[in-house]
Amino acid sequence: MFWPEGEHVLQLYPHTAAEAAIGTAFAADGLRQQDSVVVIATSALWERLLGQLQAMGIDAHGAVADGRLRPFGAHTVLAAARPEDTLRAILRFARTSPGRLRVVSELTDLAWRKGDQEAALAVERRWNAFARSEAFSLLCACGLDALDAGAYEGALASLGALHTHLAPVDNCEAFDDAVGRAAAEVLEPRLLRMVHSLSAAHRPAIHLPSGVALLFWLKQHMPRTAEKVLARSRTRWIPR
Repeated sequence: MFWPEGEHVLQLYPHTAAEAAIGTAFAADGLRQQDSVVVIATSALWERLLGQLQAMGIDAHGAVADGRLRPFGAHTVLAAARPEDTLRAILRFARTSPGRLRVVSELTDLAWRKGDQEAALAVERRWNAFARSEAFSLLCACGLDALDAGAYEGALASLGALHTHLAPVDNCEAFDDAVGRAAAEVLEPRLLRMVHSLSAAHRPAIHLPSGVALLFWLKQHMPRTAEKVLARSRTRWIPR
């Protein structure tokens, strides 16, 4: 996936996928380009990210040693008396390194998993406020399953509205392929072409991969068909 500079990306992952790649491709791309990468996460996600980067051929431990890859505890940030001041300090500290800055954040996910959706949305609004005065690219994780019909009933719309891009998984190309093949099995060719055209023309303001745009449109206008496409998509795409 192309990771746009200076954008605010929402990456989804199935909350049941214990080894989900969260921010791995985003961080790897940044390290290859000599960017600085800050990871605000739990120790579990941090250790998993390190292992996944190493498996991709990235010298993650070397990047930590030279200061290009820095971890900060998500729970520590959330427990601070003024979390916004702590985040601002982290960003300014990270900016002391040369090159561009990327941030991987688990803060929204922690609030969402606790059932506190308003707190999760508040975190995103805070990030957007920082983006008006600080230069960085941001990827926020959230444990929503992009193949769960319930996600398209409000959760994705409310979170997505606070981001510029949405990544349904770490590998968007594989996801789009699975949804596209499923839709081709459910819809006859002429109708499929029409639906693709309509979903592209009426997608939300956030930048969406074609598979997510298609599912949004189907869920709103052809809900029964959406259920069939979601079910078939799940058999073709295995979350990791």
